[in-house]
Amino acid sequence: MSFRPPRSLPILTLFHNVKSDRSKAALTMLQNKQKNVQGEEKYRIDVMNAESPTDTQLKQIAGFLKSPTPWKEMLVEDVGNAQDALHLLKEKPDVLRCPILVDWEKGTAAVGASTLEALEKIIDARK
Repeated sequence: MSFRPPRSLPILTLFHNVKSDRSKAALTMLQNKQKNVQGEEKYRIDVMNAESPTDTQLKQIAGFLKSPTPWKEMLVEDVGNAQDALHLLKEKPDVLRCPILVDWEKGTAAVGASTLEALEKIIDARK
């Protein structure tokens, strides 16, 4: 008799601002695309409403963005490096541009401040 352990679902984390219409649209899109045609969940959604990313998460997200200027994408105010970004976020958590979607397993992230297209690509990569 063989036993197959249950498969764990990948986690997609949404750094979410409940006051932002774009962030609300990102959450709705995540929820609508969460199940496949058989009704099985493709991923688990981890919604971070009030919590800013930790220092480690923030650095990981910056790397996942594959951008020469990740801090400009992630923060409303202009900062040049990780230390300045971390310091600014501790003082003013609302400078984080939400929504930010992260697929930790695949090492991808996208900021949806101007368009949700990049977020949708991450979601659609989960079949």
